[in-house]
Amino acid sequence: MKSSLDGSVASSYDVENEKLNEAHLNTPGHSVDEGYAWVILAISFFVNFAGLGIAFSAGVYTPVLLEEFNGKKEAVGLIGALYIGFIFFAGPVSGYFTNQFGHRATIIGGALLATLGVALGAAVSNVWLLCVTVGVVGGSGTSMIYIPSVTILAEYFHKWKAVAFTISAVGIGTGTLVMPLYLKWAIDQYGRRGAYLMTAGVILQVVVAGFLIDRTQTQIQNRKSNFTLKEQFASICNWKFISFLANNFLFGLSMTIVFVFLPDYAELKGLTKIQAVYLVSIIGISNAVGRLLNIPISLCHCNNGIIYAITCALSGVVVCVINIPVSENEKTFIFLAFACLMYGLMFGIQLANLVVVTNYLCPDRFLNFALGIAMMFNGTGSICGSPVAAYFFTVGGESFELPYYIAGGLTIIAGLIILPLVHKRRQPQTSIELDDRLE
Repeated sequence: MKSSLDGSVASSYDVENEKLNEAHLNTPGHSVDEGYAWVILAISFFVNFAGLGIAFSAGVYTPVLLEEFNGKKEAVGLIGALYIGFIFFAGPVSGYFTNQFGHRATIIGGALLATLGVALGAAVSNVWLLCVTVGVVGGSGTSMIYIPSVTILAEYFHKWKAVAFTISAVGIGTGTLVMPLYLKWAIDQYGRRGAYLMTAGVILQVVVAGFLIDRTQTQIQNRKSNFTLKEQFASICNWKFISFLANNFLFGLSMTIVFVFLPDYAELKGLTKIQAVYLVSIIGISNAVGRLLNIPISLCHCNNGIIYAITCALSGVVVCVINIPVSENEKTFIFLAFACLMYGLMFGIQLANLVVVTNYLCPDRFLNFALGIAMMFNGTGSICGSPVAAYFFTVGGESFELPYYIAGGLTIIAGLIILPLVHKRRQPQTSIELDDRLE
């Protein structure tokens, strides 16, 4: 889709962007779609595994935090909501840092900040300080890890760009599979404080991954970032991108309700703590499978936008179905496990297409900024999700059924909003230009 910049400005930037692409492709030692590009993809995968995998497993801490802070659901739920929320809410800042300092420096700085935030969480005994350290600081650092680890793929891949985005996203699903079990073990062995320190240690490994990124790429990225804030905003000020932002807000709100409160919700249904953790891991397994399924989808030139919208709506249906009552505890676990399996599949396929859809709606040169804005709206929804769920938990008679119905309904609406934006079949990728796929 064309940006809303006036023709002369857009034309001059197209020419400049093409020159920079040429320089980028011809940089000595720099590979596109081959060689070192796959090392960059492996780095992106690991960053998502460690950073986002831990974030989406934050609900594992909820039961032990509720016990430590005497069942203050609103405050405890806010820790996880802020952690997830600030990954997205700090998106524009992360995009700005990526443009100014490059992917390498932003990933390293973000990993150090996230490590500091989570490590400080081990030292504090106040729920509100945990909101600041783990939630705000940890989440902001993880945001600085995520955006450059994804957008760097646009610098190293052209023909296989959509596939590279998908493989990178599989790292999140794999992390959501492994990290809940790891965190549960750490909490059982070392308590909440020790588990936070071990979590910080995992995030610290991202610093090593950041140092593996080529400095040459960072210099080229800085050259490609010579455009004004006004031009950035002009590229997203249209009804399609605004509708996309609404989709992100609604999905972020509902996603937080599902992830943060799932272990507590399962225990209220009569399941054991380990069964509740298994449910989060099942989402992680199916999430990873869903992201892998998106690879053949991308290779078949299916409309990734339609896939994104449909899976978003279907995941909302699954969240509503979770509330169907089952009499026996054993059947309750089987039913919830199946529901989590389906939710994870839909969630994985949808998020594997998030960056692709963003790239549909915004040219490559504004991708850092556009993805950051979309993540900010997602994060705003995520931050709102926890207090909304806690309020309706109380209104609904100390039950999570009403919050989950609301979460499911909002997710369905989010999927329907996006359909008019992406109804046209996408054009096959070319090796250089992917900006106008919704024309």
